[in-house]
Amino acid sequence: MSEKISVSLAVQVSGGPKISSTQSIAIEAYDSIKVTILGTAQGQADSDKEVEVQPGAVSGQVSFLAITSNRYDSNLTYEVNAIASGVVALDSPHILAGQGAVGLLDPAPTRLFFSSNIAENAEIHILVGRDATP
Repeated sequence: MSEKISVSLAVQVSGGPKISSTQSIAIEAYDSIKVTILGTAQGQADSDKEVEVQPGAVSGQVSFLAITSNRYDSNLTYEVNAIASGVVALDSPHILAGQGAVGLLDPAPTRLFFSSNIAENAEIHILVGRDATP
């Protein structure tokens, strides 16, 4: 059974141009993942907390990846697939829609490793759209 993720984008510069786009992405399966990343106020902040975004070892199945949080900060970070793969700051929502955009994460994402150096806990929500039959 095929599923679809609907993506809508609206961006406007104050007093300037506006860009909008709507697209549907066909997927076979999706995962909605919610995880808490502990902040420094807890006494032991999370470091490299592993989150699986694609089951199995076959990469290249993900065609949509959205990572959102209740807190955004340059000290709330993640790495793709391996620790020391290059740190990405979660300083705003991250949305990769389509094979081309997800392909910017090379190799394709199977796991994310989250770390926090902020005081408060961060509630992370990850939405993954993928093939179920590689």
